[in-house]
Amino acid sequence: NRTFEASEHGSLVHAFFKEHPRADGVVVLEDERPVGLIMRNEFYQKLGSLYGRDLFMTRPIRLIMNASPLIVEVSVDVAAISVIAMNRDPTHLYDMVIVTEEDCYLGVVSIKRFMLELSRDRGRQIELLNEQKEILRLANEAEIGHRRQIEAKNSELRDKNDAVRNLLDNAGQGFLSFGADLVVSEEYSLECVQLFRMPIGGKSFPRVLSRHLPADARQTVSQVLAGVFSTEKPLQQKVFLSLLPEELTIHDRTVQAQYKIIRRQDENRMMVILTDVTEKKRLERKMAEERQNVKMVAKALSRQSEVTGAVEELRDFAALHARRIVSPNSGESPATALAELFRMVHTFKGDFAQLGLYNTSARLHEVENGLALMAGHDTPPSWEVLAAAVDDFDASTLLAQDVAILTGILGEDFFGGQETCRIRTSVLLNLERRVAELLSGTEREVILAELRALRRYNLKDLLAPYGEYLETVAVRLEKVVAPLAVTGADVFVDKEPRAGFIKSLVHVFRNMIDHGVEDMDQRVAMGKSGTGRIACHVECPERDAVRLTISDDGRGIDVARVLQKAVDKGLMAPETARDMPVSQVYELLFLDDFSTKDEVSPLSGRGVGLAAVKAETERLGGHISVESAPGRGTRFHFTLPLLPDERSHGVALLAA
Repeated sequence: NRTFEASEHGSLVHAFFKEHPRADGVVVLEDERPVGLIMRNEFYQKLGSLYGRDLFMTRPIRLIMNASPLIVEVSVDVAAISVIAMNRDPTHLYDMVIVTEEDCYLGVVSIKRFMLELSRDRGRQIELLNEQKEILRLANEAEIGHRRQIEAKNSELRDKNDAVRNLLDNAGQGFLSFGADLVVSEEYSLECVQLFRMPIGGKSFPRVLSRHLPADARQTVSQVLAGVFSTEKPLQQKVFLSLLPEELTIHDRTVQAQYKIIRRQDENRMMVILTDVTEKKRLERKMAEERQNVKMVAKALSRQSEVTGAVEELRDFAALHARRIVSPNSGESPATALAELFRMVHTFKGDFAQLGLYNTSARLHEVENGLALMAGHDTPPSWEVLAAAVDDFDASTLLAQDVAILTGILGEDFFGGQETCRIRTSVLLNLERRVAELLSGTEREVILAELRALRRYNLKDLLAPYGEYLETVAVRLEKVVAPLAVTGADVFVDKEPRAGFIKSLVHVFRNMIDHGVEDMDQRVAMGKSGTGRIACHVECPERDAVRLTISDDGRGIDVARVLQKAVDKGLMAPETARDMPVSQVYELLFLDDFSTKDEVSPLSGRGVGLAAVKAETERLGGHISVESAPGRGTRFHFTLPLLPDERSHGVALLAA
C-alpha cells in the first residue's frame, strides 16, 4: 500500500487517488513510523468543503490526516483485531488498520476485505456446523428413540409394580417377607406401617415382633425361625411354622398371622400375612353377648316372677340381711359369719346363672373370690373387715348391666313388681259388649272408657316400625340415613280406625328417602352431614286433636319443577303457574297421577302415594300442611282428631 511522508502536500495524495481509483486510502509515515491515515472518502469530503482545495492541496497532509488511526502489531490475533476494529468510533469504522512490526510500518488491513473474507470463512464454518448439526440431530433422534423404548419398558415395569403394590396396600392386610437373615425386605404393604406404626424395612423381624410378645415367647420365635431356615424338608418346616404365634396383640389390636415358605432365586424366604381381626373379634363378642341377652330375655319373659323375686332378694340381702350377719351382736363368730356370707353369695350366684342373668352372676363370682381370700387366711377376719366388705357389697352395681338390658328391651315396667297378662282383642271387645248390655248410665261409660284404653296403642309405637323400613330402603338406594327418631308426647289411640292412615305413611317415608334425602357425596358437597335424617314428632296442641310431623333434612321441594310438571300435564296454564302461592303448589303433590319423577321405579314415580295419604287423612277428618325450604328439608304436618273417649285418656302414659 502506498505511503506518504507527513510533510508532502495534499496534491500528491489527490494525484495518487486519481491514478489508483481502487485505493481506499494511504498511510502517512514519519521516520518510517506510521503517524496517520488518509481515507479516500474523508479526503475528498475535506477538499469539497468551502476553500478546501485552497487549504489542503498545497499544504502538508498532516493537516488532513487521521492522526489516531488503529495501529496493531503483526503478532495480534486476527479475532482480536476484528473485535477492536468493530468497536471503533462509527465514523472510522471502515478505516484501514495499520499493521506494524516493532513499531515500523509493515502494511494495512482493509476492513471491508477482512469482513468479506471473514464472512466467507464463517460461511464455510456454518456449512460444516450444519453438517455436524444434522449428524447430531440424527444421533439425537436415535438416542431419543432408544430412551423412549427404555422408558416405555421401565414404565411398564413400574405400572406392574405399582399395580401389585396397590393391590397389596389396599388388601387390608400386612404383607412382608424375609430370608434366612430374618431382615424384613423393603417391599412390604402399607398395612404393615399402620399395624406397627413405623417403617419395618431393613429391620429384624423377631425384633419388630418382640415388643408385642410375652417375654417367654420372644426367644422361642427367634429359635423357631432359625429352625425353619435350617432345613429343606417340608414336613419339618411345617412343624416349625405351627410353633409360631397365630394371633398377636399389636398396639391394642388383635392381629391374625399366617406364615408361608416361598422359594425365590434359589433361596427360601418366608412371607408373613398379617390380618387385623380386631373388628371381627369385637363383632364375635358382640354377637355372643347378644345371643346371651336373647336367652336372658327369653328366660325373663317366661320366668318373670322368679327374676323379679331374685332381684328383690339380692337387694334385701345387700341392704339388710348381710349387715345382720356381720353384726357383732349376731351371736356368731366372725368365721361363722364369713362362712354364712360365702354360702349366701354362692347361692345367689347360682340362682342368677340359672335365670340367665350371667353378668350379675359374674359380678357375684368376683365377690365370692374376695370372700374366699379372706377365708384362706390363717386367722379369721375381724368384724370391722367383714363390715367393710359388706359396705362394698352394692346390689345396684351388681345388677346394673343385666337390669339395663332387660329394661331396655322389655321396658321399665318389667321390674315394677307386677306380672303382665296377654289378652286377645276379641276378648276385650266381647267384654265391652257385655258391659254395654248389662250396665247403663255414667257407670257404663266410665267402665267402657277404661276397657277401650286397654286396647289403645302409643302413636309413637305405631310409627317406630318404619325405622327398619327406612334402613332397608336406604341400603337399596345406597344412601346413608340415621335411625328414625320418634319423639314427642305419649298419645294413646285406638289402632283399628287409624290402621289405614298408618299404612299410608309408607308413601311419605318412601318419598323422603327417595326424593328428599341426597346421596352422601351431594350432602358433603353442600356442607351437610353425610348422614341424612328423617324424624317423627307427636304433640297435642289441642285437647281434641293430635298433630304428627314427619320431617327430613334433604334437598326440599323444587317448586319450579312441580309447577312445570303441572303445566306439562295440562293441570294449569303457564300464566296461572307463575302466580300460584307456594302453599297451593304443595297441594299439587297430593293429586292423583301426579309425580315429579320422569321414570317409574319400584319405589316411586306413579303419582298415587301421597294421594292415598291425603285420602286416609281426610277419611279420619284430619288435614295436611307442608313446609319446605330448598337445601334444608321438608315437613309434613298431619292433624288428626281424637275420638271422644281418647281425649281424656289419650295423653297419658296409659289409662289402665
